[in-house]
Amino acid sequence: MSAPCALDSLRQPEYTGDNRCTPCTLVNVALALAGSAAAAWLTATTVGPTVGTAAGISAFALATVTIYLRGYLVPGTPRLTKRYLPDRVLGWFDKAPEPATGATAAETAPEENVNPERALLDANAVEPCEDIDDLCLTDAFRDAWRDARTEDITAEDALDALGLDRSDCTLESHDDAYRLTQDGRHLAQWPSKAALMADAAGARALADSYAGWSGLAPASRGRLLSGLRLFVETCPVCDGQVSLGEETVESCCRSYEVVAVTCEDCEARLLEERWQG
Repeated sequence: MSAPCALDSLRQPEYTGDNRCTPCTLVNVALALAGSAAAAWLTATTVGPTVGTAAGISAFALATVTIYLRGYLVPGTPRLTKRYLPDRVLGWFDKAPEPATGATAAETAPEENVNPERALLDANAVEPCEDIDDLCLTDAFRDAWRDARTEDITAEDALDALGLDRSDCTLESHDDAYRLTQDGRHLAQWPSKAALMADAAGARALADSYAGWSGLAPASRGRLLSGLRLFVETCPVCDGQVSLGEETVESCCRSYEVVAVTCEDCEARLLEERWQG
């Protein structure tokens, strides 16, 4: 067996590369340093300083290779890190994106204090339901939202939805998620193409029905469109039913509860919000 193949058999992709847990790596490197220093000291006191130094260097090199290939040195580190490190500390290192709502991350202008529910009522997009104590789409807005959908979504559609005046932007897909970037800078993201399609169509429908739409800042548009996604009745991609429920999301460093809106047939995620309850 060749060396590259042998190394590949030792790798753990779920804990390395983009999935590497930074706190786990830092903790294990610190343990490797401490263990290597202890090995060097013990060897030096029994055999001699030259051999001790070589033993310490060799031990640290082996530990580093193990961490590089497997993600950690001590078995069970990811589980232990999630369990015992404070969430505040894990949040410093967690590379997993927060639930993607479509709100822009690039705008720094002050945001309006927009209440999505109030705005959707003012736009005649929703109204009190007839049979339950909740809000439902109005027939007129449901039709307008559906008619505004287009399957081929471009960066210009995403920019128009959020009201961003930018050029040379790229719409990239990462697994199921879609991200709008400019020169490598993250502007906005959506959890799926279905979510992006819903926002692009929702923006077109709101432009005709909500008087204050054109004056909203991009972040406020993002929040309003995210709120509108709660009322999606059929999936924009597969036309299947949509379900609302609570789920546990696992990232590299922690797990947390989210409220999720999902297309049942194609499993496209329309909305994912951190559960604050």
